Amino acid sequence: MKSKRNHSFVFLKLITLFLLAAFSACGFFRAPGKDSCDKILSREQMTEILTDVYFLEGYIRERRLHADELDDSVKVFYRTLFRKHGVELEIFQEALDCYLLDRREMELIHEKILNELSIRESKAERLIKESE
Repeated sequence: MKSKRNHSFVFLKLITLFLLAAFSACGFFRAPGKDSCDKILSREQMTEILTDVYFLEGYIRERRLHADELDDSVKVFYRTLFRKHGVELEIFQEALDCYLLDRREMELIHEKILNELSIRESKAERLIKESE
């Protein structure tokens, strides 16, 4: 009977330790907030870069259908994209990781990207109509 009590007590301790660890870890994954992420890259910069990434990925996807040897060029394309924005890949990755922890910030960035894509689509359609 004493060993059953010991096992129950040890089990209870393990559960307690697990719960404490889980609750303390929750603070680690808390969203850093706009100010923290903004110090790395502003929301506007992230929006501009991610919009260009969207177009670049579309271009790469389209080119893959026609060219098998595109892999070497992809690195050059991305290097050029980050150089255009004056950002190093590591800084962009750090900022992206930060923004991804903040759902609301990512939603705002996503909305701005969609607006920008819509504007560019309208301009492209207008140019096509004018050239006809």
